[in-house]
Amino acid sequence: MTKIKLPPKLPFKKVGIAGLGLIGGSLAKAFIPFGGLELFVFDHDPQTQTAARRVRRFAAVTGDLETFLNWPLDLVYLCLPVRRNLEMVELIGNRQASYPVTDCGSTKAPITRAATQAGLIFCGGHPISGREVSGYQHASIDLIPGSLFILTPPEKASPEILALAEKLRSLHELLGCRVKIMTPENHDRLYGLVSHLPYLIAVSLAGTILKKGGEETLPWVGTGFRDSTRLSASSPSKWAEITLENATNLVENIDALREILTELRQILTEHDERKLLDMLQPIAAFRQKL
Repeated sequence: MTKIKLPPKLPFKKVGIAGLGLIGGSLAKAFIPFGGLELFVFDHDPQTQTAARRVRRFAAVTGDLETFLNWPLDLVYLCLPVRRNLEMVELIGNRQASYPVTDCGSTKAPITRAATQAGLIFCGGHPISGREVSGYQHASIDLIPGSLFILTPPEKASPEILALAEKLRSLHELLGCRVKIMTPENHDRLYGLVSHLPYLIAVSLAGTILKKGGEETLPWVGTGFRDSTRLSASSPSKWAEITLENATNLVENIDALREILTELRQILTEHDERKLLDMLQPIAAFRQKL
């Protein structure tokens, strides 16, 4: 049985979580031990609903969106795929709902713009944690606690949004998260570089091997292939949405990657070991600092 903790002060008492996938489910499980926090959950998948109804600490579970949005919530936490989160923002805005809204999506500028247009009190969030698998069955109580967590109030945020950001900081610090603040635009530039580009690189690498060697190469691969292509096994539909939402930043990043690959190609063509080492050594030193 889960031990109930009594945190010093909860910034919210009734939290609605829309989407019990890997991240939403992990957040819900991480919040379960906090006494005094009521969790109301929505998910469209019947199997996920059945699993969630077995959790006694969930105040209510539904697959009906209208039911979810009519609950008396202090916060709505959007944990659906990127485009569904955008649709939810528009829907909540049309209802002129009074509760504040946050999300855990991988892109922040598009949803912040949509929330502003919808007139919501909204501050985006992004837990820097995840796995290459998806779904509630893979959610874990240990996935989010202790992770880096980014909050993204807009640059010219209203006092209400700034107050929401501080409450969200308190909520996630109760999970032991290391909370940092940046603008939505800076978030998308940074994570386009350190998260979204690595996915595309993993896809490109796995795709090249599939194209040149075929599936018969798989019995021969080692840990290098597994580590460097792990992300390419993630949900294609999820990543298609993320990368298209951050396409402008990614095009710039792909151009920078292409310059490096072109330089490498030239060095290998010339068979110039000195130039190759001069290029590889600072990159190795950079990665070793992680």
